[in-house]
Amino acid sequence: VQCAVLCAEIERQGGTAIAFPAVEIEPVAVEATVTAADYDLVVFVSVNAVEHGARHVTKSERTRIAAIGRATAAALAAAELAADIVPDAGFTSEALLAHPQLQLTDGARVLIVRGEGGRELLRETFVTHGMSVETREVYRRVRPIVDSARVVELEAHWADEGIDIVTATSIETLENLQALLTERGRQLLSSTALLVPSRRIVAAAVGAGLRGEAIVAAGADDASMIGALAQWRMRARA
Repeated sequence: VQCAVLCAEIERQGGTAIAFPAVEIEPVAVEATVTAADYDLVVFVSVNAVEHGARHVTKSERTRIAAIGRATAAALAAAELAADIVPDAGFTSEALLAHPQLQLTDGARVLIVRGEGGRELLRETFVTHGMSVETREVYRRVRPIVDSARVVELEAHWADEGIDIVTATSIETLENLQALLTERGRQLLSSTALLVPSRRIVAAAVGAGLRGEAIVAAGADDASMIGALAQWRMRARA
């Protein structure tokens, strides 16, 4: 479970963490390995892109590697593909595009390693600047199959003992969670505080009718989420 580290840290700090994954990651078959030297820039959009795509990209001294977010950069380092460009704040496409070292050079060749159905902002921006862009989709996000008894158990705990805050690291996570819950659970969710890593998710939550407090972390990495959670808890106690 990808949230295992986050759950463990919450427990270490005296909280109670309930793991209820609303997104599962499935690898996509990749036909062939690509040579990074064929590109001026290779962008990995997430930790999952690194996990399922790094082994299909050979290293090159001349190619710059970009990572969206510190967690993605750490995953690249572990895969021995050190990132040259990492946004200092944020883990969004916008944060990467604003990076001063990202040179949008006409004619440059770019490879974007991502999941199926990812945002098109990076590709569209690169194309607008005259760059040649290829994408390699190495994983897909799917809604997990959750036993109805597990949902009933979660909602009973939520109603009887309370859940202070729900984490959602993507819009899809939030949408899947709403779909997995019953109407009772959706009502509970609608008034529960939400911890997210971007304003885009907040906007989606508001659009979906959620009215709980929104806490926005600096990124989707565990350290940023835990830091935002700790600050929120301190404010709540005060």
